[in-house]
Amino acid sequence: AVVSTQSTGDFKDCIGPVIEVCSGEDMTGTCYRYYDDTLHIKMFIRSLTVIRGVFELYDETNHRGKYATVEEGDGAVNIANLDIGVVESFSPVLRNFFCYLDQGWEFRGSVRSQSKSGKPCINWNRTPLKHKAKPNRFCQNPNAGNYPSAKPFCYVSETKREECDLPACIWDMDCYTGKGIHYRGKVNRDDDDWGCQKWNSDFPNIQHFHPPDYNWAGVGDHSYCRNPDPENEEKPWCYIGENWFISWMIRYDYCAIPRCNRSKFNFYKF
Repeated sequence: AVVSTQSTGDFKDCIGPVIEVCSGEDMTGTCYRYYDDTLHIKMFIRSLTVIRGVFELYDETNHRGKYATVEEGDGAVNIANLDIGVVESFSPVLRNFFCYLDQGWEFRGSVRSQSKSGKPCINWNRTPLKHKAKPNRFCQNPNAGNYPSAKPFCYVSETKREECDLPACIWDMDCYTGKGIHYRGKVNRDDDDWGCQKWNSDFPNIQHFHPPDYNWAGVGDHSYCRNPDPENEEKPWCYIGENWFISWMIRYDYCAIPRCNRSKFNFYKF
């Protein structure tokens, strides 16, 4: 295979998503590596492999249409074996792999196995949180909300814990990726600046996107814009809740949240 990384280097020291796509099956032909969000792939892809992280693959440009998820460890994947049949665009999944959202209680990345001070983390099965944490040495926050740092940490001994030097996500917090199903930001007003209705409420709009059935989309006891209906909606939205008359005429609307791209938003911040 002819592998080209163009101006992006060999990704050896990259802490972030990396995907390799090829023009032939089984990673043959001309191949390119990407670490970024791609709205329109200008080649016909027959195979790919995720070198680091997780990617969502779309069968239309601009992250539209049907999508499939491929992640690190899946090995070489031939597009003909995916349900979508063709890949026209793709987007990396950053949250909880390379950076954390909120308090990091869903973070499961393998980016850090030492504390901020440089001390090696011990396995969580040797700690007081062994019944909550995954049995590995990576930074987690299985006790979300109860640790003062409110971010991933680890134990450096069986009794001492320290914060980890992990970045907070910008993508999916200040902007949305894909169809916005991973967006966890705090915008709670629609495009016309009307306040949003809480997702666990049926007033003024009766709706069915309630928690816990739609927790995967980030809905809950709040009115932040989300997208629990990616089959029909293309970006984060909300039900209008601030004005009963307006909500009677317009039940829901999209929110003024920009799409993530590297020219405007860094992946994450320390």
